[in-house]
Amino acid sequence: MRYQLEQRIHTLAENVVDSRTDGAPEFTVDGLILTSWRVDPSDGYWTHQYWIASGEINAPDFNNAWQLFWSKLARIIPRISLVSQCYAEYLTQPILILRQDSEIAFLRYTVEQQGVGLMFMDQEQKAFNFLLADSQIPDEFFWYWNDATNSSGYTPKLVLMLSAVETLAQKQVTTGRPQIDYDKLVTILGPELKKEFWGEEGNSKNALRHRLVHGRYFAPVDARKNHLELLHKRIIAYFNEVIFKENLIDENVINPQRHPFGNRGLGQSFIRPLEGAKLTLPSCCFGYGQ
Repeated sequence: MRYQLEQRIHTLAENVVDSRTDGAPEFTVDGLILTSWRVDPSDGYWTHQYWIASGEINAPDFNNAWQLFWSKLARIIPRISLVSQCYAEYLTQPILILRQDSEIAFLRYTVEQQGVGLMFMDQEQKAFNFLLADSQIPDEFFWYWNDATNSSGYTPKLVLMLSAVETLAQKQVTTGRPQIDYDKLVTILGPELKKEFWGEEGNSKNALRHRLVHGRYFAPVDARKNHLELLHKRIIAYFNEVIFKENLIDENVINPQRHPFGNRGLGQSFIRPLEGAKLTLPSCCFGYGQ
C-alpha cells in the first residue's frame, strides 16, 4: 500500500530555504518535503511557528507507514534543531495519513490546553516548613528536582530526577569523589527500581541511568514502562515514609509535575472529506484553533 503522510513540526526556525523559483520555501530530505505551515494560501509563509513534513511511504498498513515516516523524522528533526539552534518538536503534533487508493484518512490531532493547578493547603505548608528546617536533605536535591519539574520532555526530566536521587544516596566522605550508598538507594527506590536505574554495585553498565548519561539512548524495551511516573511516585512515598513519617504529600496526584506549557488534548479519528474538499493536515487542524 502507498500512503501520503503529513506531519506538523513546531519550531522557532523560520524556513527560508527556497529550492523552487516560486511558492513557499521548501526543501527535500530523505524523500520528505519540509515547508512552512500555511492554513490557507492568503497566509504569509512565517505567520505560524510550524513547518509541515510530507511524503509518501510504502507499507502494509497505516501503522507501519507511520512508524517508517517517524523513523525518518527522528533523524531529521534533531539535526535541524542543532543547526538552527532552535526548538523543534514533532512527537506531540498532529499527523494525517491517507492511503492513496482511499478517500478515508487517519487523523491524530492535538490541541493546546492550559495547565490545571494543584492546591497548596495546610498539609503542603506543614511539609514545606519541615523541609525548610531540616538539614538531612541537601539543597542540591531540591535544585535538581525543581529543574526536572520545570522541564518538559521525557528524557531531560528523567535524567534530572535521577541526578536528584543521587544527591540523596551519596555517602558522606571527607576526601575524594563521593560514592553512592547502594543500600540507601534501595531504601529510597525499592529493590526493583534501584536495580533498573543503577544496577548492582560494580555492575551498572546496562542500568538505565548509566546508559542515559553515558551516551546510550533508550532501548525499545524501556518503552514498556513510564519511568517518570514510577520514579516520581517512589520519591514522594519515600518523603512521606522516611522523612516526614506521615503522609504530608499526596501520592495519588494525577499528572504530577504539572507545567504551564506543553499541555495538550489528543484525539484520533478516521475521517473523509466533504464533497469537493481536499484532505490536508492544515485544513483538518484549522477547526481546532490551529
